[in-house]
Amino acid sequence: MKTIISTVEVSQTIQKSEFISYLIPVKNEDEAKEELQNIKKQHPKATHHCSAMVIDGITRSNDDGEPASTAGLPMLQTLLGNEMDYVLAVVVRYYGGTLLGKGGLIRAYGSSVSLAISKAELYTEKKLVQCYATLSFDLINVIETFAIKKATILDRLYTDKATYILLIEDESLMDELKELTLNQIIYSNVEEKTTLVKL
Repeated sequence: MKTIISTVEVSQTIQKSEFISYLIPVKNEDEAKEELQNIKKQHPKATHHCSAMVIDGITRSNDDGEPASTAGLPMLQTLLGNEMDYVLAVVVRYYGGTLLGKGGLIRAYGSSVSLAISKAELYTEKKLVQCYATLSFDLINVIETFAIKKATILDRLYTDKATYILLIEDESLMDELKELTLNQIIYSNVEEKTTLVKL
């Protein structure tokens, strides 16, 4: 799964028609509909405002007056082919006077979304584990030298023992640290987190 966190806008001219493509991050269908309305307000004189969205397994497409399956569907297929999620694609067309035919329209709308994807900063979800790791002060060198290569230290808390708040990419690190400290490390508040990582 790939997604974006900021809107992308690109344009291309194909046989005198201008195609302005938007990729917009969205969380749900209502937000997607609102974003589509905003694009329509920005381009009230455009000939077509075609759209496609993929949101957590839900897919929608709209040809907005173009011949059936020549705009929205190729846009949707491009999103799915690029494994995009939580994204709305809108292609605004200003007709330039030359008919493109069905094949030409399919290529124009599909390539418009492809162009936007190529210009986007793409992200993917990564599952991480956040935990508190408590150990005696004589063992903190293990965390400071070994764990830092495979985890992010979010915080250090010092009382009668040292407690590290760790963000771990690979859970096997927890077992490795137990082994290195001869089971002298205690884990608490272990929870899975999901974060977006730039591709």
